[in-house]
Amino acid sequence: MSAIDPKQEEQEELVAEWLRATPGFFERYASLLNEIRLKHPHEDRAISLQERQMTILRSQNQELNRRLNEMLHFGSRNDKTQQGLVAWLLRLMSANTKADVEAAVTTGLAEVFEVDAAHILPPNNAFGPWIDTPLCGSARELAAASVDLLATAIKIDTEWQSMVAVGLPLGKSGKAAKQAPAVLLLASKDESRFTADMGAFYLRQIAELTAAALDRVQAYEAAVD
Repeated sequence: MSAIDPKQEEQEELVAEWLRATPGFFERYASLLNEIRLKHPHEDRAISLQERQMTILRSQNQELNRRLNEMLHFGSRNDKTQQGLVAWLLRLMSANTKADVEAAVTTGLAEVFEVDAAHILPPNNAFGPWIDTPLCGSARELAAASVDLLATAIKIDTEWQSMVAVGLPLGKSGKAAKQAPAVLLLASKDESRFTADMGAFYLRQIAELTAAALDRVQAYEAAVD
């Protein structure tokens, strides 16, 4: 695109300012609107002012429709996830043994989040930082040291393209003795399922509920023994 001559640019600014200050001009010269030709924004041809306006409006409507569809999609998905979490919580509350709690967590969360794998990894003090800041992201973006740490507790499936690992603060609730944190691991074959910028609020809540359920059954089984 060639640069506009400074003198021409100054003249165009004067014309634009005059038109803004004279709103009745096109009312008095309405036929001029039909004569004005503008370059098509996507094609190499001239179009009328009305057609250019329609093109702009059509683009704006398409963008609005796209955003609306995204909102509806995520709203529907969030509603579905929320309903699934309520059902999962009820199942978790009804579990009375460690095996039942672990099954409720692993199979239940796999269904809620529609992921390919859900596991509870054995306690390890090295998992401590993941209580407040869950590990989350695509497999190719995660730090090698973090993946190596997970690999000490579970075989990493090469098909897992994104993962989240959140620490379980065992022994935090009730009379259970404080323990090294375990880890809740969720994994998906979809690289975009878990991302580094994903909010950790719900993940931490799920981890605390899971830990509380494990503490509850552990205290109960200890009392029975």
